[in-house]
Amino acid sequence: MRLPLRRWFDNVKIIEEPQLEVKRKLPWLIDVLLYPTSVSGIIHLMIFWFLPSLVGTFLLRAADIFILIPLAVGVYLVLLGYMVYYIALCVFDSSKGGRRAPDVTTLDWPNAGELLSEFFLILGAIAICFWPVALYYVFTKKIDLVFWALSACGIFFLPMALLAGILFDATHALNPVFIIGSIFRTFLPYCGLVPLFCVLGGLLAVIASNTFSLSSTQSLQQGIGQITLVVARLFRVSLTYPGMAFIYLAMVAAHLLGWFYWWHKDKLNWGL
Repeated sequence: MRLPLRRWFDNVKIIEEPQLEVKRKLPWLIDVLLYPTSVSGIIHLMIFWFLPSLVGTFLLRAADIFILIPLAVGVYLVLLGYMVYYIALCVFDSSKGGRRAPDVTTLDWPNAGELLSEFFLILGAIAICFWPVALYYVFTKKIDLVFWALSACGIFFLPMALLAGILFDATHALNPVFIIGSIFRTFLPYCGLVPLFCVLGGLLAVIASNTFSLSSTQSLQQGIGQITLVVARLFRVSLTYPGMAFIYLAMVAAHLLGWFYWWHKDKLNWGL
């Protein structure tokens, strides 16, 4: 089954103008930071910031405690899947020369299964980059120089892994040899992408620390209460300062990632 993003990518008309003629009207940094400010982009920011909290509040008040957790987790994954889908769409659109967040009204709306498929594809790209540090921590339980070195390597490879996974819309693009070769062909400009992803990683670490920091439990009732608390925090994450900054910068990073492909597609030679 071909995902909606892949079908959209195949049907989009490629801009034929030479790349050097595609110029921004505003200073580069300001224009990039304003990427989410199209009508569709602002609507999606409002959805991503406020809708999870509203849905979470409704579930917490309306659902019985015994069905709350699986129901809430399912709803949260669908919401998260749509956010990942739209951010991936930002990468696709920017890879064709787009400079503002894309409109989705002309696209086929994905179903829940397609959203989750896209979500797990992105999760696979992240896993490819960070499985060494994850295994190191599992076996050593240490946060030392080796841990940070492996984390740095993961962040360094992450932008190219995400770009390949999203544009090819397939797991075969996550081949480490392919990713390393693509980085080598565009090494210097690629290094300019990495700091922004370091910022996103730092924000994600802050979010995870605030969400999953719990005291020890002494009973089953306390354990259920803490699980419910984590679920409630997950729905409220998007309204915290780190959560709002992460979502906004994730859209900016998606634009830069797609724009990177637009400028260096000849060097990458992916045949897309």
